[in-house]
Amino acid sequence: MKFTIDKNIFLEALYNVTKALSQKITIPVLNGIVIEANKEGLELLASDSELTIKVTIDKKDIKKIEKTGKLIIQSRYILDIIRKMPSDVINFESSDNNTVKIYTDTNEFLLNCYNIEDYPNISLEESSNIVNLDSTLLRQIINQTSYAMSTQEVRPLLTGLNFKINGDILECIATDSYRLAKKVIKLSTAVEDAINIVIPGKSVNELVSILKEDEDVQIHIFTNKLLFKFKNIMLQTTLLNGTYPDTTNYIPKEFAYMINLSLKEFYDAIDRASIITISKDKNIVKMSIDDKKMIIFGSSAENGKTKEELTIESNNKNKLDISFSSKYMMEALKVLNTDNIILQINGDDKPIIINAVDDDTVIELILPIKTY
Repeated sequence: MKFTIDKNIFLEALYNVTKALSQKITIPVLNGIVIEANKEGLELLASDSELTIKVTIDKKDIKKIEKTGKLIIQSRYILDIIRKMPSDVINFESSDNNTVKIYTDTNEFLLNCYNIEDYPNISLEESSNIVNLDSTLLRQIINQTSYAMSTQEVRPLLTGLNFKINGDILECIATDSYRLAKKVIKLSTAVEDAINIVIPGKSVNELVSILKEDEDVQIHIFTNKLLFKFKNIMLQTTLLNGTYPDTTNYIPKEFAYMINLSLKEFYDAIDRASIITISKDKNIVKMSIDDKKMIIFGSSAENGKTKEELTIESNNKNKLDISFSSKYMMEALKVLNTDNIILQINGDDKPIIINAVDDDTVIELILPIKTY
């Protein structure tokens, strides 16, 4: 194998494929990046056996391919090596003794490679069961829900995103059992068979980091894996096994309190109140609602107290005191692209539901915290 390529083009491909690698890899060869030069261009592939990313570089974007071939280069230093090469154009040349020379006119590296026969056979298949989404919308779906995924492996299914599709309605749900985020959109084309899958959190986070705006994304759905195909990238992930909890009844249909207020004012008030409670486990703040007045309290035996007053619109004049995690509330508010929100509540021990006034596609839920 021998080729010459622009450094920035190769570096971007490397950044994307290395997102599939993991610190938990137990098979040494999976620490490598597969590089193949063929008549169509270059293919880079990396996998930790659960997440696989493949990037194709078209031959028109490559300076020169003198010899085709395939190798597995060690990933440990390759990003630093390419990034620090002194020239904008880099040469790659493999040898028969399983090494690759990476060089410019003024410097060179000679790196050992893994044995190509040791790499597992990873198939990136395409399905007839396809959902098409715009990348901007897909990013929004993930960003508005993924923050509520659990980080605890005790309940593995809660560490992923639940994708449910019935006809032309897609629901994306995440919960860690203390909060929930749900996004509902209408697809341009209905699917024939109902879909209910759970995508690992790492996979969706890496997908968002790669996606650019205004790209068409094909989602190829299988029973045990998912393939995202867009531009020159294919990202394949295994799915989490099991049935995601049914969250249908988590969100009440009727509410005693419906409170309209400014998102920014509410967020800023909680942010300031949380300064006092920052050393506490859940950064608990108390919210007191009395007709058209809302007061946010923060208190800590070590630090002191704080009080924030807001003007609101409420359908209920009765006083309500409710406490919640300021961290959870602020994370929920951050993903809403709106000026005003509606808080919907039934009591001090019932969930707080958050809606954007001008966007009914996203619903967020936070459980209150009892304080005594």
